[in-house]
Amino acid sequence: MIYTHAAAALIAASIAATGAWQIQNWRFDAKEKAHAEQKLVEVQQSAATAIRQLDNVLVAQDASSARAVRLRSDLDSSRSELDRLRIALRAMPTADPTTGTCPNRADPARELLATCAAELVEMGGIADRHASDALMLQQAWPK
Repeated sequence: MIYTHAAAALIAASIAATGAWQIQNWRFDAKEKAHAEQKLVEVQQSAATAIRQLDNVLVAQDASSARAVRLRSDLDSSRSELDRLRIALRAMPTADPTTGTCPNRADPARELLATCAAELVEMGGIADRHASDALMLQQAWPK
């Protein structure tokens, strides 16, 4: 009779151990599922952030392209005004050496003025492009 009680106790213990093992397995599976869902949420948030940043960069690049077109147009109009100034300087009457004015100083001053104006237009174009690039980088920077 002791053997039957021992066998029954052994069977009951093995059933309890199997049941406990199964319950532990379910708990582990639930934790794995929760961890996988958490990872999925993190990946989705990361992808959404990357998409927002990419959209931000694209908008900034489009604005920069529009500014570049406008700046090229402004530079072209500045160059045409500079050409108009050169033509006007050439059309100005030169000093007559007999009148006592300084013709040898007026012509180099005109040339210097034209050269300075050309350099100023070029420097302005470079500065505008630099400012546009800096603005694009500020607008594209992740917020």
